[in-house]
Amino acid sequence: MNPDGLANAARLRALVRQGRGYRHVDVRVHGEHLVVELLRDREREPIARATRLDARTYGLSFRSHTGKWEKMPITGNLEEIARALTEELGSYLDPANL
Repeated sequence: MNPDGLANAARLRALVRQGRGYRHVDVRVHGEHLVVELLRDREREPIARATRLDARTYGLSFRSHTGKWEKMPITGNLEEIARALTEELGSYLDPANL
């Protein structure tokens, strides 16, 4: 795990949850990935992941219904990744759709 992994996971979690009602969204570290998960009745469902590309840049992938990670044409810092998650994948994060 990269040394900043836990801090970056906490930062991404806070950015995604900030003012959007996404308290059920969590982020965990898995190698060089920050895995974005939905918390449902004690279970975790991976939705997306941010893969570390360099010291400050991540690439976003979406977990398809087959369980395969599909790269999205989105890269950026944690703030940009959080914005993309809530704008591009917001319907998957919306608690009304759980």
